[in-house]
Amino acid sequence: MKNNAIKVVFKKEMIEIFRDKKTIIIGILIPLFLFPLISFILGKTINNSDKKIQQEVKITIQDKGNSKLSEYIKKQTNINIVNVDNPEESLKKGDIYLYLNIPEKFDANIQKNNDISIDIIFDNSSRDSLAALSIIQTYIDMYSKGVVSERLNNNGIDSQILKAFETKIKTIEDESEGDARLILSMILPLLLILYSITGTMPPAMDLGAGEKERGTLEPLLTTKVNRMSLLWGKFFAITVVGIMMSIAAIVGIELTMVQQNGILKMSNGGTVKLLPIAILFIIIVPILNNMIFGALGLALSIYARSFKEAQTYLSPLSVIGLIGCYSTMMIDPKNIKTIYFNIPIANSVCLLKEMIVGVINYHHILITFGWTAIYILVSLYWAKYMFSKESVIFRT
Repeated sequence: MKNNAIKVVFKKEMIEIFRDKKTIIIGILIPLFLFPLISFILGKTINNSDKKIQQEVKITIQDKGNSKLSEYIKKQTNINIVNVDNPEESLKKGDIYLYLNIPEKFDANIQKNNDISIDIIFDNSSRDSLAALSIIQTYIDMYSKGVVSERLNNNGIDSQILKAFETKIKTIEDESEGDARLILSMILPLLLILYSITGTMPPAMDLGAGEKERGTLEPLLTTKVNRMSLLWGKFFAITVVGIMMSIAAIVGIELTMVQQNGILKMSNGGTVKLLPIAILFIIIVPILNNMIFGALGLALSIYARSFKEAQTYLSPLSVIGLIGCYSTMMIDPKNIKTIYFNIPIANSVCLLKEMIVGVINYHHILITFGWTAIYILVSLYWAKYMFSKESVIFRT
């Protein structure tokens, strides 16, 4: 009888939730298409920006002596020399990416082996300027090596004497896949945990405070359904909606992973191949977080006098989620300290980060799941406590 009552309440709540088309649009379609759209726009923007910088580096050179270095840089096919009256002002406006200040008698001092320096002025708040700096530094280093080689040759010394050994840089993963995996480890846990929090909020507010406002909670309590069956039916309905949002987010990210020129694939064609156990945990961890925040949201919602008051109570949950997610976003997935796996929300994010990069640490898994089980039990107990108090249910 009790199980049948839970099923009836669950079915009733699911019908109520999906009767509003906004739930489908906001809860499922947005997570499904939002990240692929963002990825496409960011990938397109970054690719176009990189190509623009590589093909045309807009710089200004202040060189009264018309040095050979200046001529060398001007000969590069992707360098565009822009003549401006006030280089610093033009740099601030973005008209140029950087400017070089080459001192007088630069070539003469080079010939005399005198110490000399040039100034490179760039804008460290501009991504284009930083990219241009890297390109110009490469050209200057090439020119510098040529000068050193000429000096040695003039003194009858083989320039190879400066090269003690050759360095070959190799990676343990495909270069493009490693880049994509790094980006995915930063973004995927963040989105999944945030969706597991925010996905439970609308149904939790509607099935608690919303029913109070509509006046449908009191008639429901007069039926044969006991309060625990009512609690479980509502809890399962909220959890299912949250799970659907998380699945929509996962599918959206999967679409992003195969998207050409997206942020996870870019122009180098990189993509990510996840281990089966990683895929399993990517599914399980958000579901467990859905259960935690579903129970918390329902408890707060039933306590609230109105839908507006429920929004006020539930808003801090998203803030807590943001703190937990963003505080661990930049942590290296392969060097996460154990302390992070004892922090709510942060432990789920860190565990997902490890799974994405292929780190399977059973100690961290046990700690995270142990704490998660405690959080679920505490949240459910609190929700049960709220539902058992007349002063809370009929609080208007």
